[in-house]
Amino acid sequence: MRIVCIIIIGVVLLWKGYHAGLRGWHTYRRDRREHDSLREYLLANGATTRQSLQPFLRHAAERALWPLIRQWRLWLLVTLMVLLAAVC
Repeated sequence: MRIVCIIIIGVVLLWKGYHAGLRGWHTYRRDRREHDSLREYLLANGATTRQSLQPFLRHAAERALWPLIRQWRLWLLVTLMVLLAAVC
């Protein structure tokens, strides 16, 4: 029973992580395509390459993680399954 719970939790977390990664990657690519002038502006005003990409990476991380944070029912279920696996 414990192994089954661990496998189910792992699959759910991998599935959610995969979709969050895709959402972040698509957001990053779209922002770079549509707002690349911001990066050029930052580079022209003395920012390093890494600093010029920070707004794009921050926005992509927000778009990827906020839906996961809002899914409190999922995390409640995962927590209950972990507790059940620990008890069994």
